[in-house]
Amino acid sequence: MKAEEIFREVIKSPELQTIFQISKEDLEHDDFNTTSDYPVIEIVKAIIKGQENHRGKDAIFQTIQRQIMQL
Repeated sequence: MKAEEIFREVIKSPELQTIFQISKEDLEHDDFNTTSDYPVIEIVKAIIKGQENHRGKDAIFQTIQRQIMQL
């Protein structure tokens, strides 16, 4: 499965709508290759991209930390 396909499957999760209060419409319009308005979506992308690029969990975590610091 390609990264974009994984992303599409993850954002179908009803938990993103209920827990993170992201509307279904926003999720449907989010794209793997553009920046989302939702930090949690950007974190999901960082994890998927890190796995796709065979980065270690420490490197992925550092990427997530940098994203959080920019909020």
